[in-house]
Amino acid sequence: MNPLFKAIVVDDEPAARRLLKSLLLEHGQVVEVIAEAGNGKDAVKLIQELKPDVVFLDIQMPDLTGFEVIEQLDHQPNIIFTTAYEQYALKAFESFSIDYILKPIREERLKQSVEKLKSFGKVNKGINISNIKEIIEQLHAPKKATALPIKIGEKIILLRFEKIAYLEANDKYVNVFMEDGQKYLTDQTLTALEEKLPEPFVRVQKSYIINKERIKEVHKHFNGRFVLTLDDKGRNRITTGLTYNEAVKSALGLI
Repeated sequence: MNPLFKAIVVDDEPAARRLLKSLLLEHGQVVEVIAEAGNGKDAVKLIQELKPDVVFLDIQMPDLTGFEVIEQLDHQPNIIFTTAYEQYALKAFESFSIDYILKPIREERLKQSVEKLKSFGKVNKGINISNIKEIIEQLHAPKKATALPIKIGEKIILLRFEKIAYLEANDKYVNVFMEDGQKYLTDQTLTALEEKLPEPFVRVQKSYIINKERIKEVHKHFNGRFVLTLDDKGRNRITTGLTYNEAVKSALGLI
């Protein structure tokens, strides 16, 4: 009985290609590996020449990404990505005529992929490559930090952003004040912290950054400045700096 699908394995890592080919031997009645490629350019050439039914395709390669390989093809085989992305990404591909296997490839997961391949059939109904790229980019956008790490002795504690009321420069250090009145010390500069902190934090003067979600009241001050009353335990009041007025008004919607 001839295999149902002729396959090409594409991966820049020889060990990864060997492992996949070895695992596919267990599915020889369904899939036959007819060629392999160690880079994107060779993959394009082989796919155009041999017209396989399916390509096991790594996404990240030195010369061309898996997406760029697909974009250069006239012949469109079924695609099964083999790569090292997050587990939850698998669900994103259920509606496409492709599959997605995480590295290191497990025998049981490959078996599922081969079964799914049989349901695809040999005719690829077309891949919207822009949609696939968008999914991958969204899944692997840099994860936003949720806390500020502070070193205390030999340990590092994480101060949740939403619990921070304000930060105050103090000589060579910065005091981080929490909503419950607790205070922590860091040797990072206020300017360095300003670059790391997320959108709710606003530099309101040379020595202060505040969490605008902790502002309870805004009072006008002379020279167009403002006094900001926070809803932290101490009900602290911070006066904005003249040179920061426009940034403060914009951040608080006062313009």
